Amino acid sequence: MGAQRDSVEIAVIGSARLGPDDEVYQDAVRLGRALATEGWTVVTGGYGGLMGATSSGAAAAGGHTVGLPMSAWTHLTPHESNAEVRWAADYAERLRHLMAADVVVALPGGLGTLAEAAMVWGAAQTEPDAAQLVMVGQPWQDVRDVVGAGLIVDPADLAIARCVASVDDVVPAVRDALAHPSVSRGGRG
Repeated sequence: MGAQRDSVEIAVIGSARLGPDDEVYQDAVRLGRALATEGWTVVTGGYGGLMGATSSGAAAAGGHTVGLPMSAWTHLTPHESNAEVRWAADYAERLRHLMAADVVVALPGGLGTLAEAAMVWGAAQTEPDAAQLVMVGQPWQDVRDVVGAGLIVDPADLAIARCVASVDDVVPAVRDALAHPSVSRGGRG
């Protein structure tokens, strides 16, 4: 899976636009606590919204949190719950940091979240030791279904993206991904 380190890193991607009054935000806080309770390092984009919620939950549970902020985004301040930051000069560097995680968990999000999930999915299909992907919620299941119906893929390609119903299902899915990573199918052309 990701780069060799002392701890397992679980990256969580999702919308920066949701706040504490949103149920999904509260789910992200719970998820952060659950991941930290497992002893896993929690990596997020480093800013607010679902990233900040996940990081806050992990930090509150005593977990180690890592943010991946962008140095060019001077109009944004990294979330205060990041114990460590790994600055990226550009989006490609930020994606390299993200894809070095052992597992990436996709919460609800927009185009940025979709792009990041797709990159992780594609790398898991072709690269040995790539991050595994867990997608949370019906919208992600719908995305996977559309990919299966409209693109040139097979069931093994679709199975790379593990879909779960809620954040309560994430820890078992991550455990499964760590124990049984998808097998790289090599370059697919």
